[in-house]
Amino acid sequence: MSNEFLIEALAIIAGLTSLTVQAIKKILDEKEIQYSSNLLAVIVSTVLTVGVSMVHVIYFSIPFSPQLVVIIVALTYLSFLCATTGYDKVKMLLEQIGRIE
Repeated sequence: MSNEFLIEALAIIAGLTSLTVQAIKKILDEKEIQYSSNLLAVIVSTVLTVGVSMVHVIYFSIPFSPQLVVIIVALTYLSFLCATTGYDKVKMLLEQIGRIE
């Protein structure tokens, strides 16, 4: 998979994660249910990333490999970071890492 694809996938998943977390938080606040925002972001990030990844893998008939598992884990972690710290900061970090290589 290309770096451009991974950045695009991260942007889409991070956006979905952020929007979903905000919607769930609003519902929980209205019902006065206590929750941990970070734990909620981890759960939503994991569910969305694995779900979107599996749909992508099935749709494009991508063979299962250890690299695929690493990519899914990385996307899960990065989408959690984006949901909690912001997409711009994570994008800047990835660009800086790309310049080092």
